[in-house]
Amino acid sequence: MIQPIDMPWSEFPKSEAVSEGMIPIRPACDQVPFDYLPDVVYQTRGETALHLQLLLPVEECCPPEGAPLIVLIPGSAFHKQDVKRVLFQGALLAVRGFAVAMTEYRPSDDAPFPAQALDAKAAIRFMKRRAQEYRVNPEQVVVMGDSSGGHTALMAGLTCGVPSLEEDGEQDCSCSVRGVIDSYGPTDISKMNDELSVQDHTMPDSPEGYLIGRKNVLEHPELAGPTVVMNYLGDGRPLPPVLIFHGSNDPLVAFSQSCMLHDKLREVGADATFYQVLGAHHGGQAFWSTEILDIVERFIRRVIA
Repeated sequence: MIQPIDMPWSEFPKSEAVSEGMIPIRPACDQVPFDYLPDVVYQTRGETALHLQLLLPVEECCPPEGAPLIVLIPGSAFHKQDVKRVLFQGALLAVRGFAVAMTEYRPSDDAPFPAQALDAKAAIRFMKRRAQEYRVNPEQVVVMGDSSGGHTALMAGLTCGVPSLEEDGEQDCSCSVRGVIDSYGPTDISKMNDELSVQDHTMPDSPEGYLIGRKNVLEHPELAGPTVVMNYLGDGRPLPPVLIFHGSNDPLVAFSQSCMLHDKLREVGADATFYQVLGAHHGGQAFWSTEILDIVERFIRRVIA
């Protein structure tokens, strides 16, 4: 009987055993294993704790300087999110070697705009401050979201340093990011009903009405105006690159919402790339296809280089 030996796995010898008909293979290790840290509290607002679902490359697969970080904000029509419902989608990014912080924001039922953008910025700062603990690179952060999460990602990523969208006492840590990825996010809630939709976007009980404190969107331009992404572009601040996806047949957030954003980004000279996803509706598997994930990965690798 052979006694156990103390040896690193990397040095363990190849077995010489054989079996007729066996097929040796050496697969390429092209997906990164990751750890899941559930329900990490990143901020407490009053009695409400806000959580992150963290997907982090295992230590032996993590670069010495830390993994690039995606702050991922799932949509929810600005109401309470079910972040864990989209863990699989986060995993599709994590296996490509990214750290993913899936971010919960305060629902509009409890806190109107700009609460969601402020929460996203707080999550970015939390991860930067804990970069060593969570094996992430604080200089390689991208914010990403879909639907209302896309709007929140845009507001967080494109308004760093805007006084009305910053909290006191945060000057020690910048919320700046290297890129923003927006999938079918609303960009001007006052124009949501200018296009065909299966949902009203103006009444107090609409998602957009809730966002501004359960008010009629068209009757309160003073509240709707600050939520319009384009209103923060063109003031001379440097903007991170933006990647946009939107389904050509979106029945909830009109495709023109992303057209307006892309047009404005181009007007101010920003780095912007816009993909119309043909035949896609509001979300769905097309947005998590290999083709789109490849585009997302190439974008992130470019902007963090």
